[in-house]
Amino acid sequence: MDKKLTYEEALAQLEKLVEQIEDPDKKLNALSDDLKKAMELIKYCKNCLKKTEEDLSKIVED
Repeated sequence: MDKKLTYEEALAQLEKLVEQIEDPDKKLNALSDDLKKAMELIKYCKNCLKKTEEDLSKIVED
């Protein structure tokens, strides 16, 4: 990720990429690039969710 995204921004970018990937007229080279970017965004979103879950667990435990 080039800049620090919020979870919501990353999810919005991911949703846009999914639409582009599902386009039947999409060129193969662009599809590969979009898929790589989507995988990065998925990983980023998972990490955000994991961190939030850990933070919430700490709050509940205290």
